[in-house]
Amino acid sequence: MRKIVLTISLLLSIGCATYTSKMELSRDYYHQGRYEDALAGINELVDKAGGNDLSLYLLERGKIYLAAGEYDLAITDLQAAVTRFWEIEGTVSIADLFKNTLLNPGMGEYQPDTYEKILVNCYLLLAYWLKGDEEGAFVERNRIIGRIRQYTDGGAEEERKDLDFTFARYLAALLYEVEGLEDDARIEYAEIERLHPGLTPPAVNPHLTEVAVFTEIGRAPVKVSTEIRGYLQKEGDELLGFFTFPDAPAPLVFRTGVGEDLKIDRPGVLFTFAFPQYIKQERVAHSCKVVIDGIEAGEAVPLDAVEETAMSAFQRKLGLVLLKSAFRTYLKTVAQTKLKDEAGGVIDVLGKVFSAVDRADTRSWQTLPAEIQLFRLESTPGTHEVYIKYLSEDGEVVRISERVTFSMMKGRKGIVYVPGAD
Repeated sequence: MRKIVLTISLLLSIGCATYTSKMELSRDYYHQGRYEDALAGINELVDKAGGNDLSLYLLERGKIYLAAGEYDLAITDLQAAVTRFWEIEGTVSIADLFKNTLLNPGMGEYQPDTYEKILVNCYLLLAYWLKGDEEGAFVERNRIIGRIRQYTDGGAEEERKDLDFTFARYLAALLYEVEGLEDDARIEYAEIERLHPGLTPPAVNPHLTEVAVFTEIGRAPVKVSTEIRGYLQKEGDELLGFFTFPDAPAPLVFRTGVGEDLKIDRPGVLFTFAFPQYIKQERVAHSCKVVIDGIEAGEAVPLDAVEETAMSAFQRKLGLVLLKSAFRTYLKTVAQTKLKDEAGGVIDVLGKVFSAVDRADTRSWQTLPAEIQLFRLESTPGTHEVYIKYLSEDGEVVRISERVTFSMMKGRKGIVYVPGAD
């Protein structure tokens, strides 16, 4: 009996924290601009991370290092994460599939969404550029273009729209100008104009002294574990699921092919299970104005709504995630029912414990912003200072960023990155 109690305690301790809850403090510090405090928390998480979560924590820490101006450390972390993502892209082992389906959806190695794979190269480009390593920035520029083509060629129009990041293409176009590749820059600006008319410069002029200020607003959505009701049954070679979400007007219905090997020995099963729900974060700042050398230069324009991209990506794979979660719960239900027949009430208690510790996979890159904005203007050679005024919906100043100093050379392009405000 004592062993059973110890097992229950252990299971409860394992299941009490989701990725989102573990990241809460570091995430809050980051969005408040308290980077030293954010790094103290994320360092502890990195040190304790298992191999399945390490790459994601490195993404988080790499972006915090970038915001803090620690460019070498940002490059080290972001490069380590993206290298691992390339290694595992498109490969899922049988063992990982078993763990993801039967045991816990968060036990497999983290595989980022496609938009996250593009953004990590964008932030690497910024880290190299701000460090002063133009060659490294050019390499990341080429990788960005390769990624966009890989993920958008032949894809559905709606998916292409989500993944064709204006931020990524704008960074690429700027660096093509820096490198004197005017035709390549025009190609990227033409794509930007197609996606968001009015964002492109009137002409491509690599010899014009200009600065592009990139800033971020708000927080990307986070995933939380919520409990929903589901009903699962097999019809021929298909698995049919009905799922009821909180506050949803009607159940969602999904089908997927499973083949004849799947044996379900009952007409269907009704159960509740943990599921990841994407939650948009409240935004205090909705727009921003750029101040250069003490003069208000103008209002930044939106480049990409990362928030909407994340939500769209989640909706596209909603059916598959639901069915995997439901099938995993179904198999647990069947196993517990059979064990209960043999062992009586003891397994009934453990069944309740398994239900209590069941958590959805809430992993996602949580130091991303809700939106990325741009301000571009002609500049003069020399050293300048820039800061951002973040405005509420009513146009009131709700926060002022740290001041960033940058230097401009005649006939060159400058890139300034100001981390976001929540």
